[in-house]
Formats: sequence, C-alpha cells, structure tokens
Amino acid sequence: MINRFNGRRWLRGCNAALAIVSFQLLQACHGILDVSLPGKVPGSALGSPGLATTMVRGAQADFECAFSEYVHDTGLWSNETLNSSANGEVVGWGARLSTYDNGILPCQSAAATLGNYALYLPLQTARVQAENAIAALDGFTDTQVPTRSALTTTALVYAGFTYTLLGEAYCQVATGPEPLITPAAALAIAEQRFSRAITLATTLNDATSLNTALIGRARVRLDLKNTVGAANDAKLVTPTTFAFNATYSTQPVRRYNTTVAAGTINAHESIAPEYRGLTVGTVADSRVPVIKDPTRTNGQDGLTPLWIQKKYTALDSPLPVATWDEAQLILAEADPASTVTAINAVRAKYNLPAYAGTGTLADIQEERRRTLFLDGHRIGDMLRYGIPFATGKNQKGVPYGTLTCLPLPSSETSGR
Repeated sequence: MINRFNGRRWLRGCNAALAIVSFQLLQACHGILDVSLPGKVPGSALGSPGLATTMVRGAQADFECAFSEYVHDTGLWSNETLNSSANGEVVGWGARLSTYDNGILPCQSAAATLGNYALYLPLQTARVQAENAIAALDGFTDTQVPTRSALTTTALVYAGFTYTLLGEAYCQVATGPEPLITPAAALAIAEQRFSRAITLATTLNDATSLNTALIGRARVRLDLKNTVGAANDAKLVTPTTFAFNATYSTQPVRRYNTTVAAGTINAHESIAPEYRGLTVGTVADSRVPVIKDPTRTNGQDGLTPLWIQKKYTALDSPLPVATWDEAQLILAEADPASTVTAINAVRAKYNLPAYAGTGTLADIQEERRRTLFLDGHRIGDMLRYGIPFATGKNQKGVPYGTLTCLPLPSSETSGR
C-alpha cells in the first residue's frame, strides 16, 4: 500500500508506484464509484481486461479527492476565503507562502503522514492514474472490454481536467522525468485529451461526456486565447441544467467535500469580505450564498469573524467540475456578439435582474467571480486576467507573500 510519496520519484517511477491498487482507495465510494475488491490488487493484474473498469474508477476516485482539495486550497490562496485558523499550515497557505504543498492529507489511503495543504501530489496521482488507464485501454480490444470506448472517454475527461487544473494554477508543470513544461503546454495536452473524448463521446452518443469534454476544451481554449474555438465549443452545450459533478461522501476523510469540512464545520476559513452581502441591484445574489455564522462569532483562531458559505451544505455535497453556466460565461467572453445574451441567460437561471451593461471585460470577470464562486476557477482567472493578488497584511497582521501562481513543491524540484 502506498502511504507516502516523493513528488519527483512518483513522476519518474509512476508505473512502479502504481504497482498495487489499495482496496482502501475505493472502498468508501458510493454510486458510480461502488467497487467491491478483495484487497490489494497486484500491478500486473491491472493489465487484465477484466479490471479495466476498476482502473477507471480508481482514476475517478483520485481525481475527485484531488479536486476537492483544489477547490478548497486555491479558494484560500486566491482570497475567496480568509484564514481563520491558528494552525500554522492554514496561516502559511493563506498568506501565499510556498512551504506547505508537500503532503498527501487528506487524499491518503491510510493515516495522515504530511501536511494539510497537499494539492500537488493528489493532482499528479489522479493524472497518472488516468493516463495509465488510457494506455491500458488502448492496448485492449473491444472484444476483451466491450465498454472500452466508454471507459476510455471517461479516463480522457479526468486526464483532461487534471492537466487543466495543473496548467491554470501552477507556475510550471511536471509530467515525468523530462524537463518541466509551461502551463500553456499542460493546457495544450488537456485540449488533446478533451478532443479525443469529444470524438469518442460523439460516436457513442454520450451526451454527458460530450458536454463535459466540450466545456473542458472550451475552458482550455479560452486559456490559450483561442476564442473562436472556445466559443464554438461553448455554444454546443445544453441544457441549462447541465452539470458534471465530482461526488463526495460522509466517510472516509478522503471522500469529504473539503470546503465544507475545513470551513463550514471546522471554522479554519471564513468567507472573504468581497463575497459577503453581494446583490444584483437590490436583489441578493443567489450565486454567492454567504451568511454570518449563526452559532459562532469567530473562526477557530478566536479572532476572525466567521462567515460561512451555503453553496455546499454537507460533507457529501457534490462539486461542479463543468457546467452550462461556465459554458455561457466562456461564450460571453469569447464571442462579443453573444456577451449580453449569455450573461442574461445565466442571470435568468438564478432569477436575477437582467444585465444592463455593455459587455465589458470587467463585467464578464465579475459575473465569473460570482457564478463560479468556490468552484475552483478563481486562481486561474486571477492569473489569466492579471487580477492583483492580496498584498500588505491580512486581517491577522500576517504579511502576504509575493507568490501568485503555485510553485512546485520541494519534493518535485529537489534533484532535478
């Protein structure tokens, strides 16, 4: 069982690191993730067509844990939330210091071993799991695995989103023993994965996978300044209710919605003032449901006034990975002729007053800030638009660091 990772060794020896798949990795998953395994499965068995579904489900389980961490961790880094904890790791991460992204909690398969702000290794674990599943499936035949195309589509979607998150948030990206690549290069790989998923999903007539991959590709195309391609993809997404979610559970820790666990329940983060009491005209903005905690005055530090989000209300609340809302906002930005219509479509969905502006980039950014609140988009938007990160000192007098994009942890860079 893999309990402890070194980032560089993990990337360079990913096949060895995946020599076994832990039963504990999947035993608490629910719904689509329900898996019944007898125990540890030898890595050689993962070359068996009979375990193709298990491989893809494992990649999904790893992505969902990593995504929960990503939404939570980058929310604090980009000041959607404020540090309201006395815990040193929360203080350091909230001040954008670089010394905390070396652990694996809570995406561990056993007891905690390293720090709480452990975003990098879970993302890389999910990426390698998805890529290994794709490679294995490509080596099988449809006779060996009748659902091969569908499983490959799913693995491609999860691979695409892991590259997307790495490319949007990190200063550099590692994909193996070769030299580090730029964020743009990681996003280009994501586009390739999404493009292949779109082709397969179209052949399968799989609307869910098709919509998800279209949104993913539109997102990275917008990141890469391919506005025509982004708009063309975003226009195809229907219906208005579409959402592809990551799923969570009340047990074990790795299956928690971390935003709820760390913030709402444990009071380690408070919602930042910029997200409190937002309105559209005189109407409360239902996209940003934030309230003063009714039972606690301050956070865990006893100092910071505790404001909590109500967008996710339970440990098993799902997190949206790709939504029609996002597709509309991509369209609003990528196609100026569609801007006002797209913004109003999103507002109408939330019963908000119509948009009266002219479609400026600043207005689009504000619509994204509100609509995609605590969805894992803010850090990417701040870096893409050049939105300033917080400077000076935070509400506790702790000086902010100068970092904006996330640096690779020392476990990855040492010895390169």
